[in-house]
Amino acid sequence: MKSLASLFTLVLFSTLFTSCFNGNREQPNFGEGENLNDNYYEGNETVNSQNEHNEMAMNTTIKYFNTIDSRNGIVMSRIPFPASWQKQNGGQYLYTGPNDIKIHGERGGSFMFSNDPQMNQMYQQSGMQVQFPKSIEQVINEGFMEYANKINRKLVRKYPMPQFAAWDKQFDDQLYKSMPSQKTFNVMGLEWRDPDGTSFLTILHHFVSYDQYGGYWGITYSVLEASESAFEEAKTQYINGLLNQQINPQWLQAVNQKDMQIAQQSNAGHQQRMANIKSFGDQNTARFNERMTAMDQNMNTWRANQAAGDRNQEQFIDYVNGNTNVSDPNTGQTYKVEAGSKQYWMNDQGEYIKSDNSLYDPNLDQNINNQTWTEYEEEQ
Repeated sequence: MKSLASLFTLVLFSTLFTSCFNGNREQPNFGEGENLNDNYYEGNETVNSQNEHNEMAMNTTIKYFNTIDSRNGIVMSRIPFPASWQKQNGGQYLYTGPNDIKIHGERGGSFMFSNDPQMNQMYQQSGMQVQFPKSIEQVINEGFMEYANKINRKLVRKYPMPQFAAWDKQFDDQLYKSMPSQKTFNVMGLEWRDPDGTSFLTILHHFVSYDQYGGYWGITYSVLEASESAFEEAKTQYINGLLNQQINPQWLQAVNQKDMQIAQQSNAGHQQRMANIKSFGDQNTARFNERMTAMDQNMNTWRANQAAGDRNQEQFIDYVNGNTNVSDPNTGQTYKVEAGSKQYWMNDQGEYIKSDNSLYDPNLDQNINNQTWTEYEEEQ
């Protein structure tokens, strides 16, 4: 919420949606900025937050916006939003629109887990977060509600969004898997309102994957922000856009081929390790290497579920605690400060001043004891 939202994304659970599975099944042309009329939605079900049929206004002009995978430069998907919305290249928001409409970038986090302490230790040594699964209700209560209460943000509505959960599973079924697993998906819609009337919709995706060694779980969430008067229409346009997003099949093929190659390389390494084990007859080492291979395969699957807009766990913790990172424009050194201001000034003792006044300069303030202050830049 605050500067919320494009992770862990995880996979692309909050940015890639169902038009590749129902309705328009022709291979899409991924040209940037293509205009549509409302005939595009013919055959595509559009749904609102209550899972009822809801069509966009007939006079709304729609435009495709492309999403690029930064890892390989391939267009991942294209999404139909109102032509009056604008895609932002960098900055705090992904899209902006009239009436203070803002789409925040995705955020989230993911964790590995196992009933075997040795496996958990290997995960941690590999730089992965280890935690047993929490339910989506726990995530809401321990993360979102605690922060909302701190800033006097009110939860207006909370409801399941099964159409998104169904798509999460459909998309995951198309990803390459190096080993069998059981996976559950859950998506909740959270509507909030600030004291000034600003309204928010959080689409929170939650998944848990189990295999014979343990598994992994995580969340990703996206956020729509709008003025109270424009919120309902913007919400409908946002959800309809997500549900009519088209995945580029060439991108999906490239991702699966890459993950297959990684898995094959991992298996080849495993075979070599097993040959060495056999020659030495070390059964304990054999057991370790078997688990090591399972960990490699789990890591490959986990990495395959990361999106271009993927955010790490530190950002989620910063969101919960209301923090942000700022950097020295001269050295690039970063510091963690309380979020919510437009400007941050810091002295050589690590003390900082927050300001929302673009004309304010503490170096000219006689009440600051003639200290030298440098304006730091907020990292996005």
